[in-house]
Amino acid sequence: MIFYNKLEELLLAISLFVMVIINFLNVISRYFIHASISFTEELLMLLFIWNTMLASALAFKLKAHLGLSALTDLFPQKFQKYVVILTTGTTIILMAGLTKFGMDMIQNQIKFNVKTAVLEIPEPILSLAIPCGALLIIIRVIEAGYKEIIQLKKEEK
Repeated sequence: MIFYNKLEELLLAISLFVMVIINFLNVISRYFIHASISFTEELLMLLFIWNTMLASALAFKLKAHLGLSALTDLFPQKFQKYVVILTTGTTIILMAGLTKFGMDMIQNQIKFNVKTAVLEIPEPILSLAIPCGALLIIIRVIEAGYKEIIQLKKEEK
């Protein structure tokens, strides 16, 4: 259970550490041999895309998205839980659409055997960040919405 609770933090920490090392090696390479290591750009792009999706899920888990409370706080206490349900549902629908479109994109990439330019990594590996991240966001949005509704019910009493 601890792994699940710290999933985003762990993956982001590892990914950011790897990104720093790759960038550091690239800077050293440019300084000493006056040439950039070409494949590092693709690796950094891959990690950056995954980080974006993981960080979005983490923000929902930590209630760090501004929209979670800014909109809810505008309404009277008795209506706030309905706003939470609406925003949670809307986010789930949006992320479900993103998951579907991400999977469609991956199917096309597999169909046409698309690979990255330098390392020739299959593009679906890069693109998996979109549906996987969206599914993780759905899980974290449901958790955040549930916790928020429970909290609002406690405050009503």
